Amino acid sequence: MEPFYAQLDENTFASSPWTAGPWGPDKQHAGPPSALLARAIEGFEPREGHRLGRVSVDVLGAVPVAPLRIEVERLRSGRRLELFEATALADDRPVLVARAWRLACTPDDFPSVPERPALDPPELPEEVPIRLHGIHLDGYLSAVEFRFERGSFDEAGPSMGWGRQKVPLLADETPTGWQRVLLLADSGSGISLALDPSEHPAINCDLSVTLHRDPTTEWVGLDAATTITAGYGAMTTTTLLDRTGPIGIATQTLLAG
Repeated sequence: MEPFYAQLDENTFASSPWTAGPWGPDKQHAGPPSALLARAIEGFEPREGHRLGRVSVDVLGAVPVAPLRIEVERLRSGRRLELFEATALADDRPVLVARAWRLACTPDDFPSVPERPALDPPELPEEVPIRLHGIHLDGYLSAVEFRFERGSFDEAGPSMGWGRQKVPLLADETPTGWQRVLLLADSGSGISLALDPSEHPAINCDLSVTLHRDPTTEWVGLDAATTITAGYGAMTTTTLLDRTGPIGIATQTLLAG
């Protein structure tokens, strides 16, 4: 299977059909380009003993299945932390922008305070076909494998699922932990739909991910719930895990109505 992207030059990437989201073959799911932005930030003058701590992505418009140019700049420079901004442009139009903090790693002798006990996860459940009517299945939803402990794409309400990418972000590259997470985390709102989207659509305009550690397994867990308050707003909150335990959280702001 071809990768999500093919590198055309130092900053430009062709988008494969696998990037297409559930809305049709011409618009990308936000997961792959978010991972592409993280890759660009990780590769920008990397520093030994530092790691990304938070990445927030704002969706400025529909991301076409077309070549993307990635631009990165440093907004703040410091001895122990730096702030970066990366922008994805399609035909010179900004479509996605990410800001990320790169921080010095917590010292090895610093006391660890776990979020909750480590997991002894059960065997992964069987993969179940997606049966949602009228969605595009031949892109992202075929390039990523999902398995659910509870809920599914086809059921409304909170959900707990595991996902892994079947194709690489780029050819001959092993994705980093951050790239794996960002490729999947945008699906939190998709697997925890609160209402029938054909009658009550709710679409995210951003994604913010904070990891206290990088995942060590190819499977990334999404324990997601969507909340909607009439007259106010909507959001999705997702606990992120690997097969050994929690790794962080993600939030999404939703435009409902």
